[in-house]
Amino acid sequence: MSELKLEQPISATDPALVPSFGYELLREVLIPDILGRETASILYWAGKALARKYPLQSVEDIIAFFQQAGWGTLQIKTEKKNELEFELSSDLIRNRFKEYPECHFQLEAGFLAQQMETQKQVIAEAYEHPKKKLATVSFTVRWDKKDSID
Repeated sequence: MSELKLEQPISATDPALVPSFGYELLREVLIPDILGRETASILYWAGKALARKYPLQSVEDIIAFFQQAGWGTLQIKTEKKNELEFELSSDLIRNRFKEYPECHFQLEAGFLAQQMETQKQVIAEAYEHPKKKLATVSFTVRWDKKDSID
């Protein structure tokens, strides 16, 4: 497993660190051209694979990872016994909704599902809820304590 050092947050708006045009060109143009209609499901599983390479110890670490990866500002909206709801926002997401109205966030959803699965040692699933008018994305991560990982 790779070791990720979560130190100083990287600004998602720093063009030297996150060239948004290049990122969006790959994410919203090239990858869908290559993967076709399976793009969303493959990116969900890619997010899970990425999370297995970078296992994080806490929700705070996940929030820091999102910031460092340039994915945006992640925050917890609600927390229940078997569910967490997150909200993700950034200028990049706002622009993505404008330029690519049918965009999705399955990479992030898969990443969240796997991180919670690893942390809680139960099977977890994540669902995205794009909110275009607010330029945010909500993620609902659910798990069942009876569905433990062996």
